Amino acid sequence: MRRHLTALLTFAAIGAFAVVLVAVVAPYALGGRSYTVMSGSMEPRIHTGDVVAEEQIAPRDMRSGDIVTFEDPDVDGRMITHRVRSTREHDGVVSVVTKGDANNTVERWTIPVDGELGRVRYRVAHVGYALAFTRTPTGKLALIVVPALLLGLLELRRIWRRPQEATA
Repeated sequence: MRRHLTALLTFAAIGAFAVVLVAVVAPYALGGRSYTVMSGSMEPRIHTGDVVAEEQIAPRDMRSGDIVTFEDPDVDGRMITHRVRSTREHDGVVSVVTKGDANNTVERWTIPVDGELGRVRYRVAHVGYALAFTRTPTGKLALIVVPALLLGLLELRRIWRRPQEATA
């Protein structure tokens, strides 16, 4: 009975890990991206530590109410995920006003009509904490050491069980 429960829990853990892995990696296979949310500016819809998966869209396809990811107009290389409040096209440029649901201020930015940005399709709750941990030195070490230890323990268990099973 204990062996069956252990096997069931192992398969459930592996299955949950596989589902999360597919949910986070699938956007890349479909031409999109995924990002770890590092602030609470979109709460309660999107929480700190969530991973958002997005599809690439043309600026003309953006609608009021969409949640989009765009480069921060004030900080190079920083990405922001906020809700679109309004858009206006003029002279080959789309002017956009966005705001985080939990923020008091808006961002005003522009993007060329032929540019691309990401529209959030879904979120995976709390997975970002684990992904952020894997980027630290301790997390990278854990990605190597923990599986090696588990494999070693499984092998030792298999070796030690053989004599017991032979006498039974």
